[in-house]
Amino acid sequence: MNPYSKYKQASSLSWTRIDMLLVIYDQAVLALDEGRRLLGENRASELGPVQLRAMRALVAIVDGLDLRQGELPIQIVRLVEFSLDQIRSSSPNAWHSAAEVINTLRSGFQQIQEQARNDEYEGRIPALGAVS
Repeated sequence: MNPYSKYKQASSLSWTRIDMLLVIYDQAVLALDEGRRLLGENRASELGPVQLRAMRALVAIVDGLDLRQGELPIQIVRLVEFSLDQIRSSSPNAWHSAAEVINTLRSGFQQIQEQARNDEYEGRIPALGAVS
């Protein structure tokens, strides 16, 4: 096995649930910011693919939630629903509001990133790829 393949394999072993979640949040925020920028520059004709990327990322966030885990996942669903509703608009302010909400959620997960990694490595939460 060449060194690059070993590196690639080792990198995938360190991928955790929180890492994946933060990438999804990052993609959502990037798409929401891009949509706001396009609308602010009166380039609404270019919004379609950006809106679709934002919607996919937001739906991925909801898809990963276990609604049996109490009130927190339900609140996240409500915030994502708000964001989805905002991006139906062609208002840069609405897109900005959606980005702020999702960015706030992302920041919360960033604050617990190390603890979540440790919990996954030590088996307190299921590892990524583990059957739940």
